[in-house]
Amino acid sequence: MTIEKASPLATWISSIVGKSATTKLEDCKVPEDEDKWDRERAFDIADSLENGLAREIVTEFMHPLRRASKLWKFHVIRSEDKMQYRLFSDDGDFLMYARANLEARRIAFYLYNPSERGGSNLFNYEKPAFTMTWNSEKTEWRLVQERCENCQFSPAHLTCTCHGKQQVAWIRHHRKPVGDGIFNCMEIHVPGLYADGSRVVWCPLLGRGDLSAPMDDSYEAQRLITKQPTWNDEVESLVLDFKGRHILSSAKNFQLALSQKPEHVLCQYGKIGPQTFSLDFKYPLSVVQAFGISLTTLFWNEVWLISASLCSSLIFEARDASESIGQPTLDTS
Repeated sequence: MTIEKASPLATWISSIVGKSATTKLEDCKVPEDEDKWDRERAFDIADSLENGLAREIVTEFMHPLRRASKLWKFHVIRSEDKMQYRLFSDDGDFLMYARANLEARRIAFYLYNPSERGGSNLFNYEKPAFTMTWNSEKTEWRLVQERCENCQFSPAHLTCTCHGKQQVAWIRHHRKPVGDGIFNCMEIHVPGLYADGSRVVWCPLLGRGDLSAPMDDSYEAQRLITKQPTWNDEVESLVLDFKGRHILSSAKNFQLALSQKPEHVLCQYGKIGPQTFSLDFKYPLSVVQAFGISLTTLFWNEVWLISASLCSSLIFEARDASESIGQPTLDTS
């Protein structure tokens, strides 16, 4: 498995599927100042457009990455308090900002960087582009788009806002024993793709159920699973092969694959620095799906998983020193 650097947003798939909603809805209470805020914001956006700073096209973050045999490279930088995350291309281009609220059991995703010059004028904590919530057991996570692509131009009280919003991904966590260790597993459901490459828009008003429902053999949803690591007796740890990256030991390291192709890695997330994680992925995942899935490891801090290269290094160093290997020093952050 080889990896190449991420390209700009312009190289990603730009097609979009959107249909008008016809289902009659119950009245939904909408804040009275919503329209006023949007009108005032339009002037700020116009000014930012002139300076090339506006980032209002949410669909670019929803499209799958351009088809490639290689994984595209990105990285995530975490704040010291572990509550804020910024996604960058490996060239250093800012893509998304996320902020966790533990009390609300919610992660909000923004297209603007609050600390970036110019972008801070359009940043508003109360207006995320996407949100992700989790249950009290921290085992189920749901990522939604705040403004549905299907009904965003309908009157506010006739949108899916009060019916679950447009679903982008559903993630379930569980654990299973592997060797002498315990492996953090994921099952992920994401909207599927049509034959022409356009996306299934998972809007409740189109008659779609919940993404958490059992999967069938249709194209409308896809199921991803975590690639299972192996247990290495010499380093007494779970091990995965992160080709193309030098990964540090961490409870948050994982790899994903489609359920029908469990050995074909589509996404890998691994620690590469004290507060930095690599996030490499490819088609059919989108930027916000991969970023959101990676942040569901927020509470993974009890299980160690190291890369195969680090495992080999630990074994080699121990043998070279003619010493037996015990438990390596591993980072659970």
